[in-house]
Amino acid sequence: MNETQPNEQALKLFIVSDSIGETAQRMIHATLTQFPDLTDIEIKKFPYIKNENEFLNVLNLAREQHAIVATTLVGESFNALGHEYAREHDIPYIDYMSDLIRMVEKVTHHQPLMESGALRKLNDEYFERIEAIEYSVKYDDGKHFTDIGEADALIVGVSRTSKTPLSMYLANKGYKIANIPLVPEIEIPDNVYKQKGLKVFGLTASPQYIANIRKNRAETLGLSSESRYNNLDRIKKELAYAEEVFKKLNATVINTEYKSIEESAFYIEKFLQPKQ
Repeated sequence: MNETQPNEQALKLFIVSDSIGETAQRMIHATLTQFPDLTDIEIKKFPYIKNENEFLNVLNLAREQHAIVATTLVGESFNALGHEYAREHDIPYIDYMSDLIRMVEKVTHHQPLMESGALRKLNDEYFERIEAIEYSVKYDDGKHFTDIGEADALIVGVSRTSKTPLSMYLANKGYKIANIPLVPEIEIPDNVYKQKGLKVFGLTASPQYIANIRKNRAETLGLSSESRYNNLDRIKKELAYAEEVFKKLNATVINTEYKSIEESAFYIEKFLQPKQ
């Protein structure tokens, strides 16, 4: 004998937030994965709630439609209103923020920001940093020259003056960095010289210092310790060419000899717009 299934009641969920509401949305989607047989689901978002009248209208609608209300409201007055309304009208109501904020405050004795959209701001910063890293990887070591004007800074210098480590360090702080190796036999494209407002930094060091680094590098790679790559006269020629390029690009010159990446980056950041 077949059992008749009861008519499934539609599940209605209201997401209410004083920001975009992504926190509650993620929690709800994570929860709903535990109910794979639920098919009739309606989710409505009410973002950027700015006053109590707006909030009351949403709560009234939730009561009429028998909806679950999930909130990520930072304002204490909003939360007090929501909890009171839910008790009075017996509507299913969950506040994702207040209890946890109070617990963290109690345990750590730190005061919360009570700032709407703090997660959104954090996410924006994260994606800006990822974008900067992707840009800096693409424009590392002279691989590309198109859209080089989008860079926050261009770093140029001969091999083994720390161009790539410095670029990646700054990219992790949210700066888009392009870098170009300077080789006398390879001309820099004209469009690089034509970029207006591009901040350029030239990295340099003494010939002997570069020769020692290149020698160690060659040995690490299993190459001959004596080669054109670490020949002192060759390095002097490269550095002379670099000086010419620095002048053409009006570059700020940084001697990276015995400097840490952090020191060089700190110096460059003084010339760039600070990343918030």
